[in-house]
Amino acid sequence: MKKVICISILFSLLIGCSGEEDIGSYQNKKIYEFSWCSYNENYKPQDLNNELISYIGFLNNLESRNGLKKETKYLNPYEKFDGYDFIWLDIYENELQKNAFSEFSINSEVFNNWLISKKEIIDCDENKQRFYEINVNSDYSFSDGDQTYIGFCKIKDGFDLNYLQERIKNSSLFSEKFYNRNLLIPLFKNMDFDFVILVETDFFSKDLNIIKENKFINHCEEYKNFASNSLLFNTYLID
Repeated sequence: MKKVICISILFSLLIGCSGEEDIGSYQNKKIYEFSWCSYNENYKPQDLNNELISYIGFLNNLESRNGLKKETKYLNPYEKFDGYDFIWLDIYENELQKNAFSEFSINSEVFNNWLISKKEIIDCDENKQRFYEINVNSDYSFSDGDQTYIGFCKIKDGFDLNYLQERIKNSSLFSEKFYNRNLLIPLFKNMDFDFVILVETDFFSKDLNIIKENKFINHCEEYKNFASNSLLFNTYLID
């Protein structure tokens, strides 16, 4: 996989310095893990799609027999960047379920065979970025090909995260439109930002600025290489 360089948008936004984890009160919250992936030479999306059958079978079996649910999403950036082809997003119900999934997958021949096939087709950064969901608004049934917007904020001096959380919780992003909104907090002591707003909807706007629309533009630092503080993806469910 090509090295992700600083100007590569999502790397600059989501990557943080490794630090001591501070789980605290987030133990029972959903966990979001982002991995940056690129296709190996001579491989294409259809090749990955063909190999997903065993992976989906493993997930379905795990849920039906053990009650463990894991969501996986394929985030295809609206604009192409040199650092990666797409983002692989895993969502776990909580820390306990994530740990249980790891234990089952390690001992599963089906899952390990899937990993071998996966690594032949795509190369994913092992340094996954983890977030906890602390606020959610779910009014919309997400479908394949709908849009995922990501807004990110490094809070300026003088503003408080708790204050902004309440404003985000009570904000209305799309007038008369349904959407799912997730507020994510990074699980690192030192990060390039303080929170992420992740929105899922069928409303498409290439130039939508999540931070500006939520009226937080004056509360957040402006990124030199990406002034809008916002990203757009076409998103597909792996189920």
